[in-house]
Amino acid sequence: MPGMPSLESAAYNRRRLLLLADEVVGPDVLDTGYAQLPNVHLGSHYLTGLDLMEPNGPPPGYARTVRGDATRIVDIFGPSAFDTVVCGELIEHLEEPYEFLRGVRSVVRPGGRIVLSTPNPMAFPVIFFEAMRSDRSFYTDDHVYYFLPRWIRRMLERTSFSLVKALPVGLWLPLPFVVPCPVALSYQVVHVATPI
Repeated sequence: MPGMPSLESAAYNRRRLLLLADEVVGPDVLDTGYAQLPNVHLGSHYLTGLDLMEPNGPPPGYARTVRGDATRIVDIFGPSAFDTVVCGELIEHLEEPYEFLRGVRSVVRPGGRIVLSTPNPMAFPVIFFEAMRSDRSFYTDDHVYYFLPRWIRRMLERTSFSLVKALPVGLWLPLPFVVPCPVALSYQVVHVATPI
């Protein structure tokens, strides 16, 4: 059945959120697309959440929340508004990812960064379901794209960012812990970049 959601793993989500939070710099942070899974590890910053939907209750640690379209980020906040923009599991949902990244580039202050995570189409279990031609899982209706880690680097470069590092979240398995692995095998990858 097409469009079934990906299986969830609390340990995997926790690991990804920690990796994103560990790469944040500066006091002013924007977390885009936060409402479904607010990042509780960002509470030591002045944290703004931006999403099309409202979260289920007030998210802990967020100083303010804004309901709006992340593709209009510059119109909402203006230039050089944040030290770090966090984009956790968002870019694969956007029809125009280059325009979004250009907007993020405008709102990131000099010396700041973008920290984003996105699924890796070559990682287990995506490659398994693709090889089996199965739409059972890891084939959600709300994903518009999948991006290889090398192509995220190219997208960042073409939108005036320089990739600092790519971090593997780990091998995705329905376990209460995350199995370490290299970027090439990690289902989700965290990319850290600075404006140039």
